[in-house]
Amino acid sequence: MPLLVRLPNWLGDLLMARPMLHALRAMTGAQGLVVVGPRPLLDLLAPEQLWDRALDRGAREWPRAEVAVVAPPSFSSAWRAWTSGARRRIGFRGEWRDALLTDALHRPPRGESHLSREYLALAQRAGASEVPLPALPADRPAEALGACAVLAPGAVYGPAKRWPEAGFIEVGRALTARGIAVLVCGAQGDAPVCERVAAGIPGARSLAGRTSLAEQAGLCAAAAIAVSNDSGLAHLAAAVGCRTVTVFGSTSSAWTQPLGPHVRVVQQAPVFAPCFQRTCAIGLPCLTRIEAGHVLAAVDALFAASPEAA
Repeated sequence: MPLLVRLPNWLGDLLMARPMLHALRAMTGAQGLVVVGPRPLLDLLAPEQLWDRALDRGAREWPRAEVAVVAPPSFSSAWRAWTSGARRRIGFRGEWRDALLTDALHRPPRGESHLSREYLALAQRAGASEVPLPALPADRPAEALGACAVLAPGAVYGPAKRWPEAGFIEVGRALTARGIAVLVCGAQGDAPVCERVAAGIPGARSLAGRTSLAEQAGLCAAAAIAVSNDSGLAHLAAAVGCRTVTVFGSTSSAWTQPLGPHVRVVQQAPVFAPCFQRTCAIGLPCLTRIEAGHVLAAVDALFAASPEAA
């Protein structure tokens, strides 16, 4: 029987689960791997050929498997694994779902271990071993972009993850002055903020909501640098090997720093951070303390450390 994996629902979480997937694929070999997850995320990872069959998370029935690895912490995902008839069901404790799992793992406090290590622990419980993590494949755009930078000023989580627009504009202007064209990117919901940021940077273009995930991955792969809030786009840029600067606010970089060979985190956390709040009652000091100079210093450090990455 194949091994079944219920993947995370969010882009960043999925990319941090890649070490788990690669480990499970290396273990299963010809036995086969079946994954369940959101269709756009499945399409993004399809070129890696990590599974033998993929089902959208809305599928009515999951195939019978000997082992089911459940990455999301929800009750519903554990329930679906239980109803699939899998003999072993591996996941994290909580959400009143422990009885549905045969292997209910304790989850450490947020930030004690990187999220990718938490997911990898599920694979290791199934018998897998960690393997090297390659870059995520991405098709670069046919259009020659020259030296370009990707700015990502959006974040679905909430205002406590969004560095002020003025900071992105200042960084974008500094990059433009160096001869680097600026593309401001994000999902459809990020379009208003992306358009405002692009309007403040000479020659910048907003592509928010105009690209698929695969197309966005290609843009990041072709970019000289990506500067992003702690969002899915930061994880995507890092995964394809782009130099990536990620601005952290209320969340923990120890828990969710993007995985990649050329990543720098900018964080000016007060003593009470990370609080993991979506909004802030005291004026977002974790973000307002970050200056454009801090971000540009991280950009320069990446260029100096990895001149071959462009």
